[in-house]
Amino acid sequence: MSPIKFNGKTYNSFEEMPLEEQQNYDKTVGLMGDKDGNQVPDFMEDEHFQSMMTGGANGVTLRGVTYTSFDQMPEDVRTKMKYAFDQLTQMGMINMALYNLLVKK
Repeated sequence: MSPIKFNGKTYNSFEEMPLEEQQNYDKTVGLMGDKDGNQVPDFMEDEHFQSMMTGGANGVTLRGVTYTSFDQMPEDVRTKMKYAFDQLTQMGMINMALYNLLVKK
């Protein structure tokens, strides 16, 4: 079995991870699930993800409201969107013009 790299650490097996890391790993791997079998990971079909991917350099429209910065978003949405943007940016899957607009870089 190949080593598992997760949260900056390398483990020889799943069982070697502390329980909390096992739970976090399961959640992360679960994001790649495809419950409806359409060969698109479920997280990519999520409303927040779709609005990030389809957003243009003018902002993100979510639930009918267009936001041009994270600061304009309600706190619960802002926290989730910032986290998602950060994760997708690290994976190279985000529109950088939109990201820069939202964080005002």
